[in-house]
Amino acid sequence: MTTLLGRDRAFIALRDAVARAQAGAALSLVVDGNRGLGKTALLEQFRAEHIGLPALCARAHHWERNTPHAVVEQLTKADVAEPGWQTVLDRVSDAAITGGPVLVLVDDAHNIDRESMRALTGALDRAVEGMLVVLAVDPDTAEPGDAETLALLDDCRRERIWLRPLTPAHVAVLAVEVAGVRLGAVSTARLAAHTGGNPAHLVRLLRESDPQIWSRWTPLLPVPRAEYAAAAAALGSATDSGRRLLEAAAVLSTSSGLGEAAALAGVTDPVAALDAARATGLIRLDQTRPLSVVAFPDPVVRAAVLNCLPALRLRELHRRAAASADDEGVRLAHLVAAEPTANPALATRLDIYAATRANNGEWGACADALIAASHISSTPRERENRLIRGVDALIGAGSIPRAEALVPEIESFGDGALRDSVLGHLAVMRGRAAEAQLLLTRGWRELGDDPAGPVAASIGQRHVLDALARWDGHRLLHWAGQVARITTGSMPEAIEAAAINGLGHAMTGDIATALRTYDTDLVESVSGAQSQRFRMAKGWLALAMDDYDDARLLLANAVPTAFRFGSARISLWAQAWLARAQFAVGEWDEALRTVEHAALDAEESGIHLIRPLIHWTGAQICSLRGEDDSAHAHLRLGRADSPEYMAMRIPAGLAQAQYAESRADYQGVVRALGGVARIAPDSDLAGLWPWADLYATGLVLTGRVGEADTFLAGYEHSAAVIDHRSSLARFGAVRGRIIAATDGIDAARPAFESALQAVEDLPLPFERARIEFAYGQVLRRAGKRRDADTVMRSARELFATLGAQVLVQRCDRELKAAGVNTTRSRDPFFELTEQERAVATLVSAGRTNRQAAEELFLSVKTIQYHLTRVYAKLGTRSRTELAAYMHEADR
Repeated sequence: MTTLLGRDRAFIALRDAVARAQAGAALSLVVDGNRGLGKTALLEQFRAEHIGLPALCARAHHWERNTPHAVVEQLTKADVAEPGWQTVLDRVSDAAITGGPVLVLVDDAHNIDRESMRALTGALDRAVEGMLVVLAVDPDTAEPGDAETLALLDDCRRERIWLRPLTPAHVAVLAVEVAGVRLGAVSTARLAAHTGGNPAHLVRLLRESDPQIWSRWTPLLPVPRAEYAAAAAALGSATDSGRRLLEAAAVLSTSSGLGEAAALAGVTDPVAALDAARATGLIRLDQTRPLSVVAFPDPVVRAAVLNCLPALRLRELHRRAAASADDEGVRLAHLVAAEPTANPALATRLDIYAATRANNGEWGACADALIAASHISSTPRERENRLIRGVDALIGAGSIPRAEALVPEIESFGDGALRDSVLGHLAVMRGRAAEAQLLLTRGWRELGDDPAGPVAASIGQRHVLDALARWDGHRLLHWAGQVARITTGSMPEAIEAAAINGLGHAMTGDIATALRTYDTDLVESVSGAQSQRFRMAKGWLALAMDDYDDARLLLANAVPTAFRFGSARISLWAQAWLARAQFAVGEWDEALRTVEHAALDAEESGIHLIRPLIHWTGAQICSLRGEDDSAHAHLRLGRADSPEYMAMRIPAGLAQAQYAESRADYQGVVRALGGVARIAPDSDLAGLWPWADLYATGLVLTGRVGEADTFLAGYEHSAAVIDHRSSLARFGAVRGRIIAATDGIDAARPAFESALQAVEDLPLPFERARIEFAYGQVLRRAGKRRDADTVMRSARELFATLGAQVLVQRCDRELKAAGVNTTRSRDPFFELTEQERAVATLVSAGRTNRQAAEELFLSVKTIQYHLTRVYAKLGTRSRTELAAYMHEADR
């Protein structure tokens, strides 16, 4: 049943209650949910699931609220004699003869009469058979019962099921089941918001509407016919003042202040008008706020009321609302709604307003104003120019799907630098590097030999973003310089280029200049959404330079877009790097929550460019925790669409490599990062992309020690020049492995000790544990078993604290292989040496000889030697028999 989507928890609670009733308990629970959320469907499905149990069913009708025992008579199919509870108990006893417990289901129980409520609670108090009373209640019913009935209902709410609105994910499933249409993330989110997640509204809309409406952007969504009819009837029955208050409230918003709505309605007695409006059931009153607020139960009801208004009345209300609005954006929105025809003067006002919003970086407000202006422009040229700029602002705001819906229209306008700038901007956000380069290069060329003006500034800024995505610091600085040359300091393009400029210096290794970039008068002077850009970039750099406290503070402050219509794009970058900062300091649960939130935002916004960066952290944490399904989901969602965009390719490769490393698959590590290694410069700032040490480790553990030595040298030099401690620590651990492989453990010890010292004062528990794990492996391989045991136990403790169970298990295998503080028994398994046990455990788990060799830091020949001895000692002849033996013994 489609309306039961998202009701799993409700069914679990109901089944648990049935189980307790089957054990002889008499209990009740209340299912709370507003009209249309599926209470009736839930009861019907619950009854169908338990068709073998006796059941008494009733529906409480509002017209029988004052009829004594009306519900009990439905339940018992008999006349009721006092006391009413005795009649209920007699009927329950009769029903229980066929086998209990007895289900008593009352729908719309908010309408129950007092005597029936008394009878049900009295029967529950006296029941000797198993009995479950389920009452479905609308908590926002317009006609509450008397005080005693409400008190008795509240007693039954000791066990309660809340039916919540459906989520966008549920809406997507419902659309396929009801209408056979697949909706994108934005469409499902809009539909869920429009209907308040109400299943009844959703099913009606999906059945009644043309399926094509969901595949295109429309400013308004339709209203179910039943809701329109109900609103029309309610408005028709209301008093004049009540109707006018409802109309005014609908014009203002889904919820508005009572005083504001009353003033717009022109009613002299707001309280009397409110009582009349509430009597229709179309609005509620929220008195918990400082000023009383009237609110529609969901956006569909508001939309239905608006649809009932005559055009002249609607225009009059919008004009009056515009005249009284304090905010210019609200004022203009009302004026557009009042005059939806060509109006050059109003279009110009909207254009000017859009420019002020753009100067503050409020791209969402800018987009809405420009698109509205395009619709009421008087000439095709003005309409096209404003629509293209509006689409550009949508991209800046992170509303990519809405922008893409308008792309076919702007593509029909013909070639031009402005059009190419916007389409190039869109290509960058979608991660299409080749397309972005083609469009931006052509747009710049179309401007002539000496580009200048706002279009040139926008194309230059798109080139800055493109260079950032390519992780090309020199190219970024070049284009940021071009933008600075053709703009003034207050222009949005100049401010955004300045915000990114410091990252360009960091990419080229000029950290001092990068830090100075974010310590200027310009940074201090910007406010609103523009300051969001500087906080994000400064936090990004702080993270790269091991300043984790500042990084978390700055990035967390750059996440919200509450400065009205702030940039979702900047928020996504901030969330992605905030998750990395949280991971680094060991706050893995917080990091996963950040990833989950960012992933939803990224899906809704349609910005693919940042998706690999977001899912990198999710994939790494889930890999380390042994949550394979979740890890693979993040790996799939974090794939890089464009190999040219290193800001996509590196985190995607890192996620794959870190998954492989957690499984000791070092061939997989090399495969995942080999492409990055071939094209990344050795001056790449390792603090941002910690991949070089992981790739070098893969080389060492797959026998390519000389190659690792050569590869690592450039990165070690770059880290040493800027004294980058976390990078020096990571590279030191790899250098220790290299030296141990060539010169022995005594020569390698200083490298490992220096690595541990470099990370000592940094809040990086995972990095410290990784270094200790590597050190312990090398010590154990060199026969320094007691030293290895000490170091490995420290690593294990840190991994266990973080919840990195996969690495805890690897530590345990290393500790067993070291053989310190272990005991033997007469079990043949304990006749194996510690090394043989480790080999047996890995091989029985499905590892190949090569994989086992890489994980245990041994040669393949040594693994084969140990495996032969294992077979002989355990009496097994093959891997299959060994796996069966180990499984039987629960090793």
